[in-house]
Amino acid sequence: MQRERYIRLAEEIQKYFKCERCAECCRTLPISLDWEDIERLYKLEGERFLDKLDENVIENCLKTPCPYLREKKCLIYDKRPLVCRVFPFEFAYPFPSIRCCPMGKKISAELGKVKRELRVGMKEVEREEHQKMIQRTIEAYDRFGDFMFGEGGGMKCEVTIVSLDLLEAFLKRLRSR
Repeated sequence: MQRERYIRLAEEIQKYFKCERCAECCRTLPISLDWEDIERLYKLEGERFLDKLDENVIENCLKTPCPYLREKKCLIYDKRPLVCRVFPFEFAYPFPSIRCCPMGKKISAELGKVKRELRVGMKEVEREEHQKMIQRTIEAYDRFGDFMFGEGGGMKCEVTIVSLDLLEAFLKRLRSR
């Protein structure tokens, strides 16, 4: 349920921002596939699709760089996997986040303004709970690799952690512009 809510919010928020088509995500990040993606791509390519899967990972992922990428163009753009459709948003359960590609940085900057405005009205107890959530998230990500949080640094492992409630407030603000 939360995943579906996050995906809906991500797709809606993306309408207010423009992807710069840098293709950094396609070249550097694993592209995980859900069952619908697998079924759709298998119907599109048949057995050839299986050669595009990364055999070195446990979950179903395309090889990196993405085998459907040609000179910064997606060959299956209209049929691309869900993870590509919602990028730079990620749902690394239980911590939704935004990757910092050029579009992700713009979204994170705008989101930061809304977050600061909302924090002004936040009670001290809520602030403490928010800080604990961020710390748990950092600890969870640290178990999986060297991730950086914030807005500086390289795209490959930088994320901004967000709550679903914050995304709802952010979308409401975007709609009111």
